Amino acid sequence: MARGDRRRRGAPADGPRTAERAARGGPVRRDGRGGRARGAAGGAALALVVLSLALGLSGRWLLAWYRSRRAVMLHSAPPALPPDSSSPTVAPDLFWGTYRPHVYFGMKTRSPQPLLTGLMWAQQGTTPGTPKLRHTCEQGDGVGPYGWEFHDGVSFGRQHIQDGALRLTTEFVKRPGGQHGGDWSWRVTVEPQASVQEIPPPSMAATMSSGPPIQDFPC
Repeated sequence: MARGDRRRRGAPADGPRTAERAARGGPVRRDGRGGRARGAAGGAALALVVLSLALGLSGRWLLAWYRSRRAVMLHSAPPALPPDSSSPTVAPDLFWGTYRPHVYFGMKTRSPQPLLTGLMWAQQGTTPGTPKLRHTCEQGDGVGPYGWEFHDGVSFGRQHIQDGALRLTTEFVKRPGGQHGGDWSWRVTVEPQASVQEIPPPSMAATMSSGPPIQDFPC
């Protein structure tokens, strides 16, 4: 009985030790497994984000490359015009013209490196500060109306430009001949719409940018 009593007394003693060991070791093992699971999930999410960014960037690069290839890819059909159709020897009547958009007046050639000509003017003393230079067509300039009165697209043209109290008339004329698309000339006339004392004379300048040497044109 004494031995049995000892066994019965010893059994409850083992229970607290087991519970204590479980209390000490169990949560640690469970926390370790949970940390590893959370780390694996975070790594997988990061990998998905990196993969998505890589796919997005590669897709945008491929799309840009495809568009650039389409932009420079020539059509298989024959060209509508021969390569030298705009040269002065093939089309001398169309070589020179008012082929300059977004300027009040300008002329150029139909060549890869054209000689550009144009017109600039400014009215001094009409407004305080630096006079505003007129060259490109801007909505804030207050210039207008303006436009071509006559223009046949080939040999001559005339337009009127209204700039406040000034009326400018630009005219050009071309004459065939020579090896550079013929000769051409243009003229600018300024007429005040009020008394001369009230309007100071405008400052005008003809502009010409660099280009291939052309010898036989007066301007």
